Parts: sequence; structure tokens; C-alpha cells
Amino acid sequence: MICTVTLNTSIDKAYRLASPLVDGAVQRVATCIDNAGGKGLNAARAVATCGEKVIATGFVGGHTGELLCDLLAKDGIPERFVHAKSETRCCINVLEPSGRSTEFLEPGREVSDAEAKALFERIDELATSADVVTFDGSVPRGMADDTYAVLVRRVRAAGKPCILDTSGALLAKGIEALPTMVKPNTDEIGQLLGRHVSGIAEVCDAARELHERGVEQVVVSLGGEGAVMACADGLFRGRSPKIEVVNPVGSGDTMVGAFAVAIARGFSPADQLAYAMSRASANCLSASTGHFDPSVADDLLAGTAVERIG
Repeated sequence: MICTVTLNTSIDKAYRLASPLVDGAVQRVATCIDNAGGKGLNAARAVATCGEKVIATGFVGGHTGELLCDLLAKDGIPERFVHAKSETRCCINVLEPSGRSTEFLEPGREVSDAEAKALFERIDELATSADVVTFDGSVPRGMADDTYAVLVRRVRAAGKPCILDTSGALLAKGIEALPTMVKPNTDEIGQLLGRHVSGIAEVCDAARELHERGVEQVVVSLGGEGAVMACADGLFRGRSPKIEVVNPVGSGDTMVGAFAVAIARGFSPADQLAYAMSRASANCLSASTGHFDPSVADDLLAGTAVERIG
């Protein structure tokens, strides 16, 4: 079983426009798709689509929290949320005919100390039966920068692998607790190491350096150019087949969910990378955020190349 932790859940709205966005003008939305969102819930859907058992936890609250639980139930994702008094946020992704994507992300509203304590205890409970735990995304307003560091240490102390997918100070502090895997992009790993990172050689050096600090697997996502992974088996470069992107939002979260599945199934690191990349690419071909067709993912896996480069 995979446990996904989403501290800052949201209702994700995908607005597809029939014509290009015009600044300062009324925009007519052609179609709207609502999803139970937050990075960890996208990861949870990926786990379920891959055929593994999953349970989602995190905070929900208010009327939007009720809607989120209803949407998640329709996706067939079981949950053990902590219900907070504050309202769950909404986030909007505007998709233009050109394929350009513009996101509007609300901050998460504050949770109380008692609610936070209840969630930490819930994660402790779920971790005992989980094969892998993922920590995904931002945190509600007011939670400390070391929130993930505390949670990672608790899960690792229970002897369970965990994946941390966040950014900024949360990532910098979280890495100190040595999660099993992190998935920064080039900007994020540059911020962690205090230098600008560009070009494949610098990405490889950065991934290797972070791995040598004690993170077992460092996966640096390169968007359409694939990904680089540093681990005990060496340094790997993954490339996916070229596709016509429909909606890229949620592809990184899908990658995290698929990595959790591959780790739980005992895949080699190179095979984990290929498997996760194929599922992330398939997500880009779906209009609905955090969804993909398994048969399409399998076709993409056949064309995904992973080579050892160091």
C-alpha cells in the first residue's frame, strides 16, 4: 500500500478556452473539469491507475473539503483526512488552444496546532502498514519550514521509504532529514546548492552532489527533455518519446506516484525511472489533471530510453 500525504489539498479547476487569453477582457470558458487536487492527490490517482492500493491523507475543510472528498471517492481513492475548520482552497489552470498553461494557486488557509498534531499522529498510524509514503506539495499558511523534515524523520524511523516532492525552504529543510527520494527541477536543485544549474553536465553534477549528501535517489526533472537520476547504481539519463502535450499539469505528481509504485514493486532504479517517466508522459496526453490511460503509458514505456551516463 502507498500512502500519499497532501497537507495543502485543493479543488483543481482546469479551464479550457476556445480562443487565446486576452489580458483585461472577459474570458469565456469552453469546458471546465474539477478534480480533487493538491500534488499528493494527483500522485494517489497515479498509484491507483497503476493498479496498486493507495490511501490519501492530509487536511480538508469546509464545503470545498466536502466536494473534494466526493470527487476523490468518484476516483475510487480511499482517504483518511483530518478535517480542519478552515476551508479547502481552489486552484485554477487556464489552458489555451496553443497549449499554453497558466495557473492560479490559492494559498492554504491556516490549521490549528491540534489539527496538525492529529495529522502527524494519523501519518504515524498509516506509515506502519505502508510500503512507501509520499510527501507532496506546499503546506497551509502558518506551518513551519521544517514540517516535512519532522515527518520524514518519523517515517524513516519507522523503517519505511519516503519520497519528498516540494520546493523552497520546505525542500531545503526536508532534505536534512534524508528522504529516500527527492524530485527537484533544475531551478530547485540550483537553489538547494546555492548556484545556477543549467545544461546536462551541471544537472548531473548537482544530482550527484545531492545524492552524496545522503539522499538515496535524486531525480531531476527536465520537462520535455526527460530526467536525470543519481543513485547508488550510478547516474542515469531518461528520455521519453516526443508527444503533443494536451495538459502538462500533474505530470510531475504522476511521476512521483509511479515512482512509489515502482519502489514498492522492487524495480531497479533504472526501471523505476523508465516506468515513472512513461506514466508522467501519459498524463500530459489527458485533459484531466492527474489522469492517464494505462495502455497509453505502456506504449510510451516501450519507447522510453534510460541509459547509464556515469
